[in-house]
Amino acid sequence: QELNLFLTRVSCNPTNSRKNPTFLQITLSPQTIISIMKLVLCFALFAGAIAEIEFVDEPESIGLGIIPALNDKNECRIIAATQGEMLVCTSDMGYLTALDSVPTGSLLSRLWVFDDVPKEGVKGDTGVAFSEASNTIIYGTTIGEGDSRICKIHALSATSDIDIQWSSESLDGGCSGAPVISSSGNYVFVTHNYNTTGTFTILDASTGKVFWQQEDEIQPLSPPGIYHNPLFGNYQGGENNDNDIVIYANKPFDEEVGVGNAGLYSFQFPIAFTGTDTDGLSVTTMRGLDGDAAWQAITAPTITDGGRRMYWGVTKSQIRGWPWLDDRDSFDRTAAEALGFERAERPLPKSQPIYAKVATTSDLDNEIILTGSAKNEFTALNRNFDKLWNLTLSSPVLHEAQVSPDNSVVYFVEKEGIAYAYNIADGTKLWDLPLGVGEGDKGYTQSLDGGTLYFALKKGVTAYKVAISDTLSDQVSPTLAPVVPPTLAPVVSPTLAPVAPPTPTLVPITPAPVEPTFAPTTSAPITPAPVVPTEAPVTAAPVTAKPVDSTSGAGVASIAQLLTLVIATALVNML
Repeated sequence: QELNLFLTRVSCNPTNSRKNPTFLQITLSPQTIISIMKLVLCFALFAGAIAEIEFVDEPESIGLGIIPALNDKNECRIIAATQGEMLVCTSDMGYLTALDSVPTGSLLSRLWVFDDVPKEGVKGDTGVAFSEASNTIIYGTTIGEGDSRICKIHALSATSDIDIQWSSESLDGGCSGAPVISSSGNYVFVTHNYNTTGTFTILDASTGKVFWQQEDEIQPLSPPGIYHNPLFGNYQGGENNDNDIVIYANKPFDEEVGVGNAGLYSFQFPIAFTGTDTDGLSVTTMRGLDGDAAWQAITAPTITDGGRRMYWGVTKSQIRGWPWLDDRDSFDRTAAEALGFERAERPLPKSQPIYAKVATTSDLDNEIILTGSAKNEFTALNRNFDKLWNLTLSSPVLHEAQVSPDNSVVYFVEKEGIAYAYNIADGTKLWDLPLGVGEGDKGYTQSLDGGTLYFALKKGVTAYKVAISDTLSDQVSPTLAPVVPPTLAPVVSPTLAPVAPPTPTLVPITPAPVEPTFAPTTSAPITPAPVVPTEAPVTAAPVTAKPVDSTSGAGVASIAQLLTLVIATALVNML
């Protein structure tokens, strides 16, 4: 956040040389100097935190949280609430559960469950959004079936006691993925679809009332992605606008043959937006897509680097990229990079989109893109879309991969229920973990310090220790409050013998161009296997730490902290 504030206080030349953005002017106002001080301090603290991480040889099960049953569109997410780190999970039937992220004994203690929704015909089919600015959790539920479906968005305070702020009015059709929240916490952006009509809606985050909306009458819409306080809108007409940018595309409708109507859209509040006047609000069609160039998506885009780069897994098992190698990589132009993977097999259509949102490392100088495919591949790419390494799994990856805070390890789960950890630099497998047959269709997340992974399973949320960090002992747990769990129908799951996971094959890289044309086919849903096996306990073994020297993480932390004191003292004297 401080970096965004700093960057918006300097003048940036949008027509810069290839790979070398140029800053024309830096005004060292007191606010700018304070931002510099905070950035240096944040760097020192971050370096100190990652220096202490030791990854374990095998993950260790450390806790179980009981939550209502989940479906393949649910997710769990760690949020940095004002009272401490909290684990929040959406469930089928519209439930939202908050858990203490730090196990008590062998349990993740339940803080509260929100179930103030109809019990019949309700699907909790969105993920979770969180606003640090307002300490608010946002998620959606779809109520009803077919033509009678409606989408409702719910807002709750991220506190240890349940505090319901509002539920929105009924929006036409089903919710499309997770909503997103503005940097100010004042607005919620959501897409929702009724048959072949998609609608982009802005809600007032204080009341849940519709603030503004716009329909696409011929094609449903993908989930929205957001980048807070970009350097500018990376499209013609957005050059000087640093308001939050929301981006979405069209998605296939049920039983659509091939890739139909397609477009790429963005929304920013006008530069002079006052917060109340809706005159002048509009969605920008950044690019209409047709013919062989048409693509659609079922996930939100991944936007990085001050809002200048974007990566998206799309139809026909392709990934598209705008890597900002120069100012020609604007979002209203054809993607500078495109790469196709092996396509889905029948009964799925050849046009099947990539299932999972693209993940990236946070090191922008050496940004690595991590993506699954519409079949069973998992791949690491650089910004030029050169394959760094590629895996062939036994089933597709359905949810966004998780990257460790130090950008060294990527975690992902394939649909058949095997979790993996891989070294990002060279594609070396660190470990695999059988979660249970068919258990890879639900979400997973990691703690803010990267020490714990949380897997959403049929039996609940299981926490696994994957790294050891001194910062774990500093976590603040929310104060627990007694809650009455919802009454759930008992589920009897068969016990299965443990199954050894298959070892993914590391495939030699042979780059191939994206095919220009594909035959249209008919979509078909995926039905996950509803089986829960018993788990065998796993023992963790920490990796032996290397001696610390001036080039190690701890050495970097010490140097950074010393530099912080020196620079801070100098800047204070300047002030």
